[in-house]
Amino acid sequence: MFPFIATVTQAAGIIVDKIILTRRRMELHVYIPVLFLFLFLLTGILMPFLGKISLDVFHPYYLIIFFLMIICALIWNVFYYKGAQAEKVHEFELIIMFQPLLTILLAAILIEKNTNVHLLIASVLASLALIFSHLKKNHFEISAAGWGLILAVVFISMEIILQKIMLEVLSPVALYFIRTGIIFLFFILFYRPRVRQVANNNALLILTTSALGVAQMVTKFYGFEVYGVIYTSLILILSPILVYIISTIWLHEHLRPRTIIAALVILACIVYATIFNFR
Repeated sequence: MFPFIATVTQAAGIIVDKIILTRRRMELHVYIPVLFLFLFLLTGILMPFLGKISLDVFHPYYLIIFFLMIICALIWNVFYYKGAQAEKVHEFELIIMFQPLLTILLAAILIEKNTNVHLLIASVLASLALIFSHLKKNHFEISAAGWGLILAVVFISMEIILQKIMLEVLSPVALYFIRTGIIFLFFILFYRPRVRQVANNNALLILTTSALGVAQMVTKFYGFEVYGVIYTSLILILSPILVYIISTIWLHEHLRPRTIIAALVILACIVYATIFNFR
């Protein structure tokens, strides 16, 4: 259940992010600090009930892992939101949907080594579908923001592996609370935004996407704990399919035939891997 909740809230959050950054044209140096402030505060509400911290978190091993996790998070968040602002929703999602696949491969190599070969076959086929969707006249058609998104995908996947390790000593809520708090402090000092100038309607939208973000990340962390990184990541690949449907209906974005074909192939890969890996 946790992975499915994360999938739906992730899709909805991306649409709201897109509205804020493109329709409302909110500047990134203001949006990102305010977003992480709300993420931190909303997660803080859950801390008294679901926040658990083991004293082992202060072991040098976990401190190093946590530091590396924060570095990865800072890097990918910058490139992620730049890409969300610059790219159309379906192009953005086609790049981002590579992230679960990369995560699956890293998890299979580093933390879940007894993975099924069918899972790897599905990952390769879905990756080829992603490449196909961006080919035009025998070369890649990826913008500068698109390349930034590819870099974000790499660091997102690396952070997920580190997050899985940190869940050994922190509950999902505690991990996300501490993580968002540190990232907020960094961005508020780095960007120094004029938060008071944020319009009330924009603040309400940011609060909405923050609530979706907390629901997505916390349930995803619980998915990592209960089902493992690979299975949770597989389900999360469904999120782009939901985004395609919503963006076409709501944002009136045109879907290229290659995008539709790639989405169908990736969906088929999810079904294939699920049937043969978990039967």
